[in-house]
Amino acid sequence: MSNHATARCRPLLVLLLVPWWGAGCGAPQRDNPLDPASQDGGASLHLTIPLPKYLAEVVQRVVARLEGPGMEPLVKELDHPPLGPATGTIGAITPGTGRILTIEGYDLAGELLFRGEERDITIAAGDTTRVELDLVLVKAPG
Repeated sequence: MSNHATARCRPLLVLLLVPWWGAGCGAPQRDNPLDPASQDGGASLHLTIPLPKYLAEVVQRVVARLEGPGMEPLVKELDHPPLGPATGTIGAITPGTGRILTIEGYDLAGELLFRGEERDITIAAGDTTRVELDLVLVKAPG
């Protein structure tokens, strides 16, 4: 039996999937060719990931990935100020079931520090979906 223990980051990650209403708004920033601006309707994923201070100080990148049946994977690197939450939006999400959201945080050396995943998310057109997941510390910052 391994003596390796995984620690959980607190607080929980809270996400909202809301309908995308493009009226009067510019197109969302898109750095992912698989997140096409030409797609009509759908939903958008607004991400806010609070990190404990000890972790926020060493995290270099936070990446979100949404995938599932009938859709191309959508990957977004989130904005991450030095001591604030990581934030970002993934747009033009096709409604459906069986979606998987993965959040990963990396240090300056590119090593994985934390990871969180939620499976079997259902995204319904015109509805709001709340997703909470635990971020698990994979490697202690140091």
